[in-house]
This record gives sequence, structure tokens and C-alpha cells, in this order.
Amino acid sequence: MQVPKLKVLTEAGAVREVEAMPEQDGWVVWIVYVSHGGERREPLERQRGGVRVFATLDAVARFLAGLGLPAFRVNTAGLAGEEPP
Repeated sequence: MQVPKLKVLTEAGAVREVEAMPEQDGWVVWIVYVSHGGERREPLERQRGGVRVFATLDAVARFLAGLGLPAFRVNTAGLAGEEPP
């Protein structure tokens, strides 16, 4: 999902859930929204295509807050194999 589409969906109140998941040495943001065909789930994409990967959760939070999405869920399932510091 491109950022302009996310802005439109946010303004329309169609975004139901935002989730950050660990992937590729960073965090990928998944958007669940309502469309005419029901609920859909898409990853946030870079401007030139491909999945956008954020380096930190802080970067995810700042980006989403700037779009009017102040809350999101963090899914750490991919981190299960890491040892605590």
C-alpha cells in the first residue's frame, strides 16, 4: 500500500488495524482496512515499490503519528528465537 492510499483510507475512517512485524532487520507495517469487498490486509510500500522496512519501532511510531494513526500493534512473533540482552 502506497502512502497516498493510506492517507485516504485514514481520513475515511476505513483503517481497522495497524501492525508492525519484525522482518529483514527491521519492521514492516501491515494495514488492515475495510473495502467494498470486505476486509483487506496490505503491507506499507516504498514509493518506488517493494515493502517498506523501518529500522526501529520509534521510526514506525513517528511515521504513523504523522499520518494521524497514533496507535499500532506490535507483533514480535519473528523475534522468538532471539536471546535477551
